[in-house]
Amino acid sequence: MRNIVMRVAYDGTRYLGWQKISEALAKSTSIEGELERQLQKILQSPIQLQAASRTDRGVHAHGQVVNFLTEKPDIDLDRLHQSLRALLPSDICVLSVADAPNPAFHPTLDAKGKQYQYRIAYGKTLLPFHRFTHWHFFYPLDIEQMKLAAEVIKGTHDFAAFCNERREKNYTNTVRTVFDIEIRQHEEERLSILITGNNFLYKMARNIAGTLAYVGAGKMTIDQVASLFVDGTRASGAITAPACGLSLLHVHY
Repeated sequence: MRNIVMRVAYDGTRYLGWQKISEALAKSTSIEGELERQLQKILQSPIQLQAASRTDRGVHAHGQVVNFLTEKPDIDLDRLHQSLRALLPSDICVLSVADAPNPAFHPTLDAKGKQYQYRIAYGKTLLPFHRFTHWHFFYPLDIEQMKLAAEVIKGTHDFAAFCNERREKNYTNTVRTVFDIEIRQHEEERLSILITGNNFLYKMARNIAGTLAYVGAGKMTIDQVASLFVDGTRASGAITAPACGLSLLHVHY
């Protein structure tokens, strides 16, 4: 059995998310469904994909890691890569195709950490080419206050207040470690938030971004952020930042 790993980038705007669903009943498709369909067309055999992160509807990726197992030992990986680039739509790009570092490699279970980027355009104007990749937050932001709040969030905590409820996600443990949060200011009243952690709860990255934006806008204090780790619930937290601003940058192994 051959284990093949791909690194994939995509614009998630028109997709239902990574995970394949009953697409016969849906008006649009998923990233997994589109990629699987083209792979099966090329290989002429059924395959099952596994991904490092099941990104939500509208979320993007610069470095999603995906694998599949195949009983075909003679696949030419360069030719497979070229075929995928030719067949996939322009908003999905396979960046690399390689044999897994070991036969048992699993992109989810073997991941040591992930880095997400969240992009915000603040102020009155949103440039049209940023509308699907940035959250348009209408308030001016105090970047220094956001950086102070980021220091509170960094570390190992119970992140239950940063997790949206989801019926199929019944976490027995909501303790996670955020290794680093970096806030970068850009021209045209834009900023990016880089969040690196060992594992992320459902919508945790978007809730961190929403919390930092609320602090920057003066809608939430740093003490209120700290209290979320003590007795906070999701209802006491800030807004969940919209999906369009989020992108999976890297998966660390």
